[in-house]
Amino acid sequence: MSSEPRKAWFQEYLRDWVEVTRKETFDALTDIQRSKAMARFFAERVLGPRNPTILPFAEEDIEASVVDGKGDCGIDFISRENGVVLIIQAKYSGGKKLAKRPHEEAADLEYFRSVLGRLSDFRKIEMNQALREVSAEIDWDTDKFQLYYITLRQLAANQEHAVGLGVTPVIDIPDLADRCEMYLLDENKLNSELRDALSVEQSDPTTFRLHFAGNGESPPWINLGTTHRQCYVGRISGAQLAALFSEHKSKLFGLNIRNYIGDNGTNKTIRKTALEAADDFFFFNNGISALATHIRHDTQDPRTLLCERLAIVNGAQTVRSLHKAHATSASAARDVHVLLRLTEFGTKKTATEQEFLDNVTKYNNTQNAIKLSDFRSNDKIQLDLRRRFDALPSINGRRFLYKNKRSGEREADRTVIGMEEFVKTLYSFLFGPDDMFGGTGHVFDATQGGGYAKLFGNNDEILPTLTNEVFARYAGIWFFCAEARERWRTKSRESKDPSLERRWMFFYALGQSLRTAYAGQEPALDTTLCSLSNPSWIKQPEDGPVKKIITRHCKLAFKSLSDAYKEASRDPAFKHRNWFRAQATLAAVTEHMASSWTLLSDHATDYIFAQK
Repeated sequence: MSSEPRKAWFQEYLRDWVEVTRKETFDALTDIQRSKAMARFFAERVLGPRNPTILPFAEEDIEASVVDGKGDCGIDFISRENGVVLIIQAKYSGGKKLAKRPHEEAADLEYFRSVLGRLSDFRKIEMNQALREVSAEIDWDTDKFQLYYITLRQLAANQEHAVGLGVTPVIDIPDLADRCEMYLLDENKLNSELRDALSVEQSDPTTFRLHFAGNGESPPWINLGTTHRQCYVGRISGAQLAALFSEHKSKLFGLNIRNYIGDNGTNKTIRKTALEAADDFFFFNNGISALATHIRHDTQDPRTLLCERLAIVNGAQTVRSLHKAHATSASAARDVHVLLRLTEFGTKKTATEQEFLDNVTKYNNTQNAIKLSDFRSNDKIQLDLRRRFDALPSINGRRFLYKNKRSGEREADRTVIGMEEFVKTLYSFLFGPDDMFGGTGHVFDATQGGGYAKLFGNNDEILPTLTNEVFARYAGIWFFCAEARERWRTKSRESKDPSLERRWMFFYALGQSLRTAYAGQEPALDTTLCSLSNPSWIKQPEDGPVKKIITRHCKLAFKSLSDAYKEASRDPAFKHRNWFRAQATLAAVTEHMASSWTLLSDHATDYIFAQK
């Protein structure tokens, strides 16, 4: 009897996941509901563990990413995180339907290939509100795209070829193909991908043998050890890295917060260099960094180190790209040499050792395509925010949960506040949309002049905690914007006003409306925002005193944005996308807000919250 553990099967895990998350049996769902569940399960349980930065923080944001239904443009799941747009189309088939149509429909797959053309023209295409919100946030000049078509039906050989051709070209975006990757996964591939994802969560007790390249008469590595730990730096062959990945897959990257981000332009270049310029690879590539719990010399081979619980913390792109290159040409990969830095760490879960692990992972992943918000998740101030929101009174039986870390846990009985959404909302309300200052990276930049430092810092240092007053003001801004956001959604859907595409711009206009109302009375505005930090007012009816004033400020924000947009669009050189990125737009919105308030001067007090 084999002792090998039972293999993970995609359908079986999907059924169990539905029963746990939805509290109902999989067989009770319609095929449409099953496809929705299949898309989300694939995103959360297959893609998420190997690249947690690709999915939104909060449960409600992941839920909002499921856009299947009327006006979905052939998309079941879509999210945009850190400049990467993830799009999933799931085709669930079972029982008689699968028996009747066992093969995937060529027309469905071809329609999916053209999905980016529909999204890029979203202002002219009929689509539902959830999909429209994500589409409005896409930066078509720089964003990368990962598209997955997943099916339980059988595939034809020509369908594999069609996917190999990539997405259907979009005339106005000539370099789009270079920033896109498309994957077609049938049930066999889904089984394999799931097993790979599950392996990330498993601790591997295997002893790894790392054979270093020779260095003439000198030792094969440089030992930079200290009294606390050892570190070895040397060269290793691309073929050996490819073999490691073949055997251990994504388990190798259990401590890597980024993992493989797809076969984008950078990774294609890595492969091309390995295949065409192997001698130059070492000079062009940054190398990889790895950790191991125990490192010792192999007494039988002076160029080999034996490592326990090896984990690559930076270099997933290099390793997987070399693995693909090796599949194309094994001899080329053997000629490639890669810089390796191997560091020893302790197995005891002490605070000091955990901080070391966090910092190694953090500082080895700061060069590009990384989500800076993940680096902030362990800041003391983020832990303080989590504690403070937890202490707020519950609303409708649901307590608040400030989610400073990504996780697969569901919080169905809590109102979740995602860290990234919270910080970007504050910054937009106070200073303007992050796109005008360099994007999300700026908002989570803790150095002097960075957005995170402006919100949570004092001179050159990030504060360990917020004062009671600052927390109350920030929480008040959050609850104010969260309430206003529902009005923005309704207005943008019904009016289709192009100036209302992005909520971040709306939050700035909203903040400017309040600042105009309280001009010369800034302490009173701070007091007002602090009073909104007690969320009890959320239970007011729509005609309650607080909600009525929020509605009035929303109307002023809508008008100011619309007027500023119309004025700017008269310029022959006007570009819609640039309007949301130019800081001059903030000045224009402020100017139109002032004009709107001049017309309301006789009723200004109606827009000021009563002080108690």
